Amino acid sequence: MKNKGFTLVELLAVIAILAIIATITTPIVLNVLNESKINTFKDNALALNRAAQNYYASSTISDHVDLPLLITFNNQTATNKFLNNSTNTCETSTERKMEYNGKNPDSGNIFIDKNGDISIAIYNKEISKCATKGPKDKTITIQDKTASQCVLNNNPC
Repeated sequence: MKNKGFTLVELLAVIAILAIIATITTPIVLNVLNESKINTFKDNALALNRAAQNYYASSTISDHVDLPLLITFNNQTATNKFLNNSTNTCETSTERKMEYNGKNPDSGNIFIDKNGDISIAIYNKEISKCATKGPKDKTITIQDKTASQCVLNNNPC
């Protein structure tokens, strides 16, 4: 009588081959996922930069836009500090000043001065990266920094 089926050696060989394939592909897949998270973070930083540019552009046609403006993010909650142009006093609010899609950064700052120069330092705790842009920079740079290092020291008042 002849048994049909796989022998133990054949099954172990297949399991060994699958383990080798998994060992090779796992780091590749994890690297692709990490790169996509970094690219998503950079796209979000670019969207915030565009929103800041739009905010400044609207200030050139409206007297109701407050500049300079410092937006501070803490646990994805934005707080605005600005010079009220009507009363010439420094004010703070949680009202959303800039319109943009996407989620707020975990922490960091965006500063828009009266000349339209924009500085950005925002942090993403999931990937432990900081996106920065100086007032004269054309591009956003992603760096390895801690949340406490990823801040701007600008004061609008």
